[in-house]
Amino acid sequence: MYFLNGDRIYIIPQNTDGTLKEQFQDCLVQLKRINSGKKIFKLNFFVDVDSNDEYNKLRSTFRAGVDKLFTEKIIQNIIAQPPVTSKIVVEAFYFDPNLWSARLISNENCEAMVFKREDTEVMIGSVQSVSSSAVCRENSENAFAGLKKIFKKALFPLNSIIRKWNYIENILGFDGDKQRYQEFNNVRSYYYGNSFEEKGYPAATGIGMKRGGIILEFVAVKSKNIVTNPIDNPEQVAAHHYSDEVLVGESCMIKTTPKFERARYFELFDNKLIFISGTASIIGEYTVGVNDPVKQTEITIQNINRLYSKKVLEHISGNNLQPKYGHARVYVKNKKDYSVIKKTFESHFGNLPVVYIVADICRNDLLVEIEGKVILG
Repeated sequence: MYFLNGDRIYIIPQNTDGTLKEQFQDCLVQLKRINSGKKIFKLNFFVDVDSNDEYNKLRSTFRAGVDKLFTEKIIQNIIAQPPVTSKIVVEAFYFDPNLWSARLISNENCEAMVFKREDTEVMIGSVQSVSSSAVCRENSENAFAGLKKIFKKALFPLNSIIRKWNYIENILGFDGDKQRYQEFNNVRSYYYGNSFEEKGYPAATGIGMKRGGIILEFVAVKSKNIVTNPIDNPEQVAAHHYSDEVLVGESCMIKTTPKFERARYFELFDNKLIFISGTASIIGEYTVGVNDPVKQTEITIQNINRLYSKKVLEHISGNNLQPKYGHARVYVKNKKDYSVIKKTFESHFGNLPVVYIVADICRNDLLVEIEGKVILG
């Protein structure tokens, strides 16, 4: 990752017409070549999965392939979100081992890498819960309990999380009369408690996936040298201040708000960046551009631009910071909208490194969501 003097890259198979097995092997060949010059520590596999059995088989197959390729332990996730243009996309995270030492910690359903440099520690990892019942509340509670355990084991406070990804199976669905994303938010609010009152919440993405229960990915930092602050968009109500009117699940006795910030500034060892949370076509707290993927993409990009505007950058630092959008992940609800969303995105960002993924977004009327990072020089 950038602040570990590395980065993240997306591996796309060169033969996009091959079988999933062929495309996976293609990605492994590319990973082997990349790892000869970079120290990879974490891989995310984005892939289409139609059943729980297939999901479990792929977990075993992918892990066996990766274990054969790498001598060191690699953190791995299978995220059941189909890439738009291939059967698989691999997201690889790497760091500079000349500057950072690394050690793996784990428990039950969680793996994390702790990096150390001087008196600074960074923990990057994930926790997953896949119960046989597939009830969102049960998976959410198990996942957050695992998150708290790994943070306790690593001696990191919960409020050291600065960036988080929340992958939720069937995010728009219901368990009985309980809406799944709302149940997830209720569990998150309970486990967060008042931990983030002083520093603000993490930048975060909450997004659907087809299988896999709940996956929580996190970046946490413990350091006296860190500078980090939440960033608001003046055109949007902060998600953690949403009214009941836009929270789904009329039958839910408790409806808590999504606990995340629109973006977060982060500075460590002179590396400066802004984490852009999953951003959609919302003005105030209401969806804009219903049934119009082009307008929703335009509004989403406008919302992103406000998170690193000149006014925001001047507030962050008296220096003349120059922003450069580093990478993006674009979630597309309907594959048929891909071409117009891609054309609109490229009209603003050109050839920025980007991957397009098919996934349900947290509201039924949202068609696109975009996340990424902005590097400040």
